Amino acid sequence: MLAPVGGSNHLHIICNDPVYYAINGCDCILVVNITTIYPPPVHHDPACILRSGDHDFIRHDSYVYYADAIIWKVPNVISRQQSGELIPRADMSEATFQRVLDGFGISDFTHPRILKFYRNYCI
Repeated sequence: MLAPVGGSNHLHIICNDPVYYAINGCDCILVVNITTIYPPPVHHDPACILRSGDHDFIRHDSYVYYADAIIWKVPNVISRQQSGELIPRADMSEATFQRVLDGFGISDFTHPRILKFYRNYCI
């Protein structure tokens, strides 16, 4: 799904089917942003690198930004999609999607709350 970040649309990966999440009091999904890899000295999370061909939206080396992963409330997702703010995109291959999911446990930057949600609802 494309969602606005810093003035441009970035690819976001929906990591699970909607699940009731008592902390938010509604159905929720785990979402993680894909962002461009820039040359050093700019750092990036090496847990999951995506390249052109891993998804039709990805044109150059990118990484999964686990530090920015977020739990979205499904009712908000629906209204944002209906308004045109969120734009659905094609799914990635199962193998690429599994690499994205595996990265939650590999990354040093996954927030503990996000890791707990991932382990409870995405595995």
